[in-house]
Amino acid sequence: MKKALILLNLFLLLSALITVISCSKSNDAAQNPYQGNWSGNLTGDIEGSWTAKVSANGSFDGKVITPQSSSDHDFVLAGQVSANGNLVATMKNATYNMNLDFVGNFQNTNCNGTWIYNGAGMQGTWTGTKE
Repeated sequence: MKKALILLNLFLLLSALITVISCSKSNDAAQNPYQGNWSGNLTGDIEGSWTAKVSANGSFDGKVITPQSSSDHDFVLAGQVSANGNLVATMKNATYNMNLDFVGNFQNTNCNGTWIYNGAGMQGTWTGTKE
């Protein structure tokens, strides 16, 4: 009888512990503080303007528009903005098979950084603001 009572108490304790743990976990992920729409300019060996959206999970997606006469000179931006504002992204042009590093930092409503294309020794800077 004592063993059955101990097992019952252990079962109840374990059940309560599982309930407390599962209820204490939040399904709501913290939103990235830089969430929203951003835009700016890039200068250097490639020049143009850029727009991007930072999602709640920090995903960074956008495009770079160059002043060239056709859209095959434009780039797609994709990367991640961390909660502390660090951006690591790529700037890709499918037409010319170019993948450039696009890195920088976000602070409040401003951002800036550098871009580099190691394959051709091209580089420059970029700046932006939150819309």
